[in-house]
Amino acid sequence: MRGAGGSLSRPLLTLPPERRQQALRSVLELPVNVDLLSWKVVAPIMANQLDGPGRPLNLLSREALAAATVLHAEVIMASGNENRLLRRALNLLD
Repeated sequence: MRGAGGSLSRPLLTLPPERRQQALRSVLELPVNVDLLSWKVVAPIMANQLDGPGRPLNLLSREALAAATVLHAEVIMASGNENRLLRRALNLLD
């Protein structure tokens, strides 16, 4: 069924219409200062973390872990959508 939403988009569909539009605009209208990390940077970090904190993670979570490592960034997860394995791996990096 079109519009039912998958596991990533379903929480967005539960927002009130005005808040939903605001969230969509924030993704579609990215600021000019957004940069992308190169896989040449991220992939080696992901590979190095396979024997450590990244071992139990799926590919997307491994990417988040590696990006947080490279950027020295905090990872924010949606309320009610906490990834316990990723949170544990991030805590191991601290």
